[in-house]
Amino acid sequence: MTFQENGASSGEDATRRRIADLARRAAALRRELPESAAEADTANTDTAFGMRRLWEEGLFVFCLPHRFGGINDARPEVHTEDFFRIVLDVMAGDSSAGMNFLVQALVTFEVFKEDNSLPEATKAELARLIRDEGVRLCASNSEAGSPGPVTARRIPGGIVVTGTKAFNTNSGGGGWASVGLTLEGRRGRYNALVPLDQPGVTMKHDWDSMGQRGTHSQTIVYDEVFVPDGHHFDSGPVSPSYLSYVFLTHAAIMLGPGLGAFDAALDYVRKLDRPSLPEFDSATEDVLVRRRIGGCAVDLRAARAFLLDTARRIERSAPDEDTTELFVEAFGVKVACVRAALSVTQEIFDLTGARSTSGRYGFDRFWRNARTFATHDPTDAKEVWIGDWYLTGKEPPMAAMLRV
Repeated sequence: MTFQENGASSGEDATRRRIADLARRAAALRRELPESAAEADTANTDTAFGMRRLWEEGLFVFCLPHRFGGINDARPEVHTEDFFRIVLDVMAGDSSAGMNFLVQALVTFEVFKEDNSLPEATKAELARLIRDEGVRLCASNSEAGSPGPVTARRIPGGIVVTGTKAFNTNSGGGGWASVGLTLEGRRGRYNALVPLDQPGVTMKHDWDSMGQRGTHSQTIVYDEVFVPDGHHFDSGPVSPSYLSYVFLTHAAIMLGPGLGAFDAALDYVRKLDRPSLPEFDSATEDVLVRRRIGGCAVDLRAARAFLLDTARRIERSAPDEDTTELFVEAFGVKVACVRAALSVTQEIFDLTGARSTSGRYGFDRFWRNARTFATHDPTDAKEVWIGDWYLTGKEPPMAAMLRV
């Protein structure tokens, strides 16, 4: 083995050790986060505690480039399966914090892409803020229900941004937004990096959804916000596997409440040890309890295995590979996770009984979280597109790809 080969091997070993360490930390967070998740849900506040703990445990750096202390080089097709294993543990502990974390990851990919037009100095600045200060990143893209698109015009030294964005997930803790916009005199989408405490930025604090409350996905208004040169950019084309990756993030967000509900139900049943009917001496001897636990476990494990298998396929995909089949498979993963999460978050009440409906347990949040995110885009349409693919080879329409 040459010196160069040995150095590369040592680097890979060090990366594997880092990933294994982060996986252990995520597994510990799965046990730690449920209490703060329930508190944030009850108070309808940002998951500040959960996000701070994710940063303290080093998870924010996973998607940074190597040169800034990261692991997957801001590339969704690198260490994909490992990342989603970590994400699913976080999701089980607090699905709102997990959704915020995935938004953080997606914006990191966008900002630190090698072929975008951001200068290296800006990337280094943001990497330091993320790594050393736990700065959070918001994908400020949705304009659903807004009066019009967010636009920008050039002035000496930068651009000025104006408009309204809806559903700004991960904005509840401040940080920076990557604002998608239309730049005057230029075709196509463009982005601006905006600190959320900057003059002209108004956060409405109007997130009143029945679930995923801790994401604090509020409306943000940008009123003549100045963005200096070096902080606005053309992100360039996405990689062929990126859209499949995005749908896996959706699937993980769906599966999280199901995994969390199952954890909570097992803990409740073990501690109470109360059978469903008096003919059984204990919950562990109750065949109905055991049957429901087994059914939930199978549904969750099957969806999880499907998700991780597709993550592995993304990791192994070639840059010039036709990824249509992979994209259809990612559709299928989301459908499987929707089904599993909605089923399990509902069934746990048959498993845990009437006492578990008390507000002090907060078990209803799991179903509310799953039901809320399941409305993001229609599951039945995905099943039609999947059926078209298997029956006729017809590719999903562009509208399917854009509903992300």
